[in-house]
Amino acid sequence: MIPFLNVLQYLLLSLWVGAMFAFGALYAPVLFRILPSRDQAGAIAGETLARIDVLGLVTGGIMAVVTVLQTIDGGWKAIDLGRLLTAVLMLALVVFSSVTIRQRLNAVRQQMGRPIDEVPEDDPRRLEHGKLHRLSRLIFSINMILGALLIILSALRPA
Repeated sequence: MIPFLNVLQYLLLSLWVGAMFAFGALYAPVLFRILPSRDQAGAIAGETLARIDVLGLVTGGIMAVVTVLQTIDGGWKAIDLGRLLTAVLMLALVVFSSVTIRQRLNAVRQQMGRPIDEVPEDDPRRLEHGKLHRLSRLIFSINMILGALLIILSALRPA
């Protein structure tokens, strides 16, 4: 069963990290450049991020379980602690971002009551939206880097 789980974890982790990279480097910039309003682009981006978060929750959970099963099956290896902590940290960041930051961003957008481009740049709601958006991007970037690290740690794990 462990070989199947190894393949599954690599597949899901590659999909998750790949989806994060594709979204951040390719998809989101195009959305915000081509669509006529930032509100439309933001709505599509938010929906896409929610789906990437679900993939991340599933993947992070599987990574944690597989790491524990591997330690039971083959003994604890030092690299396993790094893999387990990285997977748990990634899960925590996904939950924090989707439950706290994204919810707060949506609430601020609702409070604005009009397209963000029509809200003055010095409006406290727009300033808070900008701050939350920067924090969201930072967490997303950290998670992408952690995901790449997790792929490397998993590949380096001795059999």
